[in-house]
Amino acid sequence: MERSWNPERWVTSEGILDEQQIIGRQKLYQGMNGRHVERFTVHTGETYIFKPLTNPAQYGRERWMYEHVMPQLPPVYPQLITASNQEAAPEQSWMIYEDMGQLEHSLCESTMMLAAAHMAEWHALPVGAWQELPRVGHKPSIRDMLHELQQHQPATDALLGRLDFSLSASDWDRLITLLLTAEEELSLVLCHGDLHPGNVAEVEGRLVILDWEHAHLNTPLWDVYHLLDLSHPLFPRTMTPGLRARVMKVYLDKLKSLGVQVERGSFTTWYGAYAIVFSLWMLRLIDSDLRNPNCVWPHEQLRNQWHETAATLEQCIEHMNEH
Repeated sequence: MERSWNPERWVTSEGILDEQQIIGRQKLYQGMNGRHVERFTVHTGETYIFKPLTNPAQYGRERWMYEHVMPQLPPVYPQLITASNQEAAPEQSWMIYEDMGQLEHSLCESTMMLAAAHMAEWHALPVGAWQELPRVGHKPSIRDMLHELQQHQPATDALLGRLDFSLSASDWDRLITLLLTAEEELSLVLCHGDLHPGNVAEVEGRLVILDWEHAHLNTPLWDVYHLLDLSHPLFPRTMTPGLRARVMKVYLDKLKSLGVQVERGSFTTWYGAYAIVFSLWMLRLIDSDLRNPNCVWPHEQLRNQWHETAATLEQCIEHMNEH
């Protein structure tokens, strides 16, 4: 039994699962570099999750998170069993996690509320010791998104026209002012970075937050948008103004209970501006994917994602016009 518990020997020196040490494997998903995250079974019958580096730009980030940050978070993440040597080259880098079983990614209202409360907990943590974390995730910053939309103003206006919307010069001025004010007023917090529905799950009633390799420091609006409104082709959902408001209330209530003071009206207004810009940028990205013959996502799923994002944009523009 003692010999069987030597998890490092499940992986070869090349950073791949050793077929001699396992009796089964199941591909779960493919990363940006073509490598697969897999569930594998060892000779004793236990199963684990093998995660090679799937995004070269995030080399070392998730391991750093587990060493420096995770001990201070609520236990809503998979336990790390072992990992490759820190000096390993990116193509030989890997981590092995506990297998939590079949994960449900339905992201119903109760799950979103639970995730929002936990998100407030990690947003309330002091970040002074984590200054080496980057200030941008795997998507451009909100300022860069805004700049891109303005740089391609005719295309942005045409996109809005397809949705029977328009933003006047004064509307754009207001959006810019709100976004800049939000960045000035809101502190940098620890952001998960990629809190889309595929990274929020439940297993046997337990909330699980997956894939922390995109963690960075940002305003809390980044994580809030991902939890509330970021669409994903594989994980469709329906967001309504009422649901958005209820989950936002849970988040802000939890922040208050943790001693973090946020003016609710301002935060909600800032979020609306943030969601308009982010959703417009996402619609342009999805349009680009739909035109790309080599895109990995099926067109039907992309079209569903487009309409889901358009609904968020419509709701947030209507909210801005009402206020």
